Amino acid sequence: MSPTLIGVYLLRTFVLALIKIAIGVAIGLASVEVGLRSFGISYPIFFVPDPIAGARMWPNLKAWYTHEGRGYIEVNSIGYRDHDHPKSKPDGEFRFALLGDSMTEALQVPFEDTYWNVARRELQGCEALSGRTPVPLNFAISGFGTAQQLEVLGNIVWDYDPDLVLLAFVPNDITDNHPAYGSTHLKPYYVFDDSGALVLDDSFKTSPGFLRRMSPLVSLRRNLIQNSRVLQLLLEIRTEYYRRTGLALLKSWAGKFNQPPQTETVREAWSLTEALLARVAEDVAAHDRDFLLLVTTSGHQVHPDPEYLKRRLEIERTSDLYYWNRRISSFAADIGIEHLSLAEPFVTYATENETCLHGFENSVPCGGHWNSKGHLIAGQLLADAICNQLTAADGVEPAS
Repeated sequence: MSPTLIGVYLLRTFVLALIKIAIGVAIGLASVEVGLRSFGISYPIFFVPDPIAGARMWPNLKAWYTHEGRGYIEVNSIGYRDHDHPKSKPDGEFRFALLGDSMTEALQVPFEDTYWNVARRELQGCEALSGRTPVPLNFAISGFGTAQQLEVLGNIVWDYDPDLVLLAFVPNDITDNHPAYGSTHLKPYYVFDDSGALVLDDSFKTSPGFLRRMSPLVSLRRNLIQNSRVLQLLLEIRTEYYRRTGLALLKSWAGKFNQPPQTETVREAWSLTEALLARVAEDVAAHDRDFLLLVTTSGHQVHPDPEYLKRRLEIERTSDLYYWNRRISSFAADIGIEHLSLAEPFVTYATENETCLHGFENSVPCGGHWNSKGHLIAGQLLADAICNQLTAADGVEPAS
């Protein structure tokens, strides 16, 4: 056989081997795809880039969230976990808009268990509503800080004509609000200029990292992943690594913000946070609407075991697990912001009933986000606070 024929034979053999390998891989991947679908295993992409606040949920997505707790998630057409609402407010509605992060987005629990839906039901008995139907409008997104919430308020929320704006504050908002702790190329920030004024830095919109995420090629890749359980699984493996890294960072920062600031960066983060909260309140007042600041809780603050709380003081090297709650509440009182702090009633309920208000069986026990019981207590307290605020505004003594 001539060298030429030998070369052709070897090439054909090599190509056939590659084809067999490709067919085998394709059959294997198809089998895995079918298996994942038959067992209902999926890891959908929940979030997409957004030029207003950096991110929003995948519009019109319907999927299960199972990383922590279990919730069936339905996203509206503008990218938030909620129903679609007309921008023009129907007669007889009392709308309260919610700004917040993952605690309010509440992917961990069923939709009707969210604290704002609990508040909706509880408010139906509030006489100060004068027969109006309470309707919550959810604009919360996981990972949002106060700067992003302010941008959502100005660019989206006012189009829906809310009667009251609620901002749910969590401790990691403080780090979310400072560029030193976050991804400056993926979201807007506010910073102080040379005169000390608060100014928007939205340079993320033109950063290479954000533009790449918005590109047609990356959008195509997201759509491919969204339609393939195998690709979702591969992405989930990578994402889990970054998720654990992020949690480690949060733990390393936690103690720094549960005591008086020890460094200039921490002091600046607090100053930015307080200035942003004041700006939100000013914006709401300028629209002649009511504002309520909800000061939430962390799982380690409201653990039902007093011995755990003592150990937590040692871990965080602080004498006060509620420093950030008290500081935010005190700031709100000083500038006249209506606020509701949940730490005291939560810890009282948790210890008296020996019940965890945070945590799920498939995640950190008594830690992480509110479980359905936590949402229930928060919603009931919120409804009382809103009703009392409306009653006081009408010139009637609030209910005790």
